[in-house]
Amino acid sequence: MQNNMIDLKALYTSGESSMTIDEIVNVVLGTKLGYIKGLGYGPKPNTTRATQRRTAELEDSLKKAKQEAARAQNELQNRLNTAETVVESQQSQIQDQQSQIKALNFQLNTIAAHQEEMLKKMQLLVSPSLSRLELRSNGNL
Repeated sequence: MQNNMIDLKALYTSGESSMTIDEIVNVVLGTKLGYIKGLGYGPKPNTTRATQRRTAELEDSLKKAKQEAARAQNELQNRLNTAETVVESQQSQIQDQQSQIKALNFQLNTIAAHQEEMLKKMQLLVSPSLSRLELRSNGNL
């Protein structure tokens, strides 16, 4: 067995053989139970029960993650809906206040115009009276 391995090793290192190390080991030692074709000698794969258990755990974890994501999405949607309602209400209040401001400005302008008109009338009434008073004080009447 050792000679066979040494011969194969010599062929491999000289480049005359295209066999891989794993193939040389298989020729010399033979294949054993637990050998994973394509992966070489290494850890054994999980048993079916362990794989099934891990798959069930992963599926359960995925299901919980999906439920949590759906819960979070619903909560965010509710918050968004509430915020939109508040914004609409505030916009309506702003429009009402703008209308009130326009009405108050109109009333203020109307009052200011009436005051100006009243002041002019008072000045007209007072002007002739002052002229008479001036004449009396000068002794012309």
